[in-house]
Amino acid sequence: MRTLDRRIDIERFSHVQDGTGQEVEAWSKIATRRPAAIKPVRGDERYTAAQFVARQQVEFTIRWAAIVADLSPTDRIIYPSATSPADVDAPNVYDIIEVSELGRREGLRIIAARRAEE
Repeated sequence: MRTLDRRIDIERFSHVQDGTGQEVEAWSKIATRRPAAIKPVRGDERYTAAQFVARQQVEFTIRWAAIVADLSPTDRIIYPSATSPADVDAPNVYDIIEVSELGRREGLRIIAARRAEE
């Protein structure tokens, strides 16, 4: 496995209750500052709906753990990870496209994409 020299946060979309008991949709962290390796896969630009859309696809590699064993395309990755808002000016949000297990519970290979709209 590659050197896991980066840190990522993994979030899952869920429904939670706010202070008034109302159910609201929110992203909750399921893993914080998880060691990861990152490798660019590809990037492209397209003209869609009267605007340019840039998309960067990357591969994250993390160690297998029960807490992340059920990752799916409904989850997302925040990179770089930050322990406080002052640590990172603008972290990038990556939508998970595909998750596959490496070896037998050795690691996970996550293909994710970041989209930047102008």
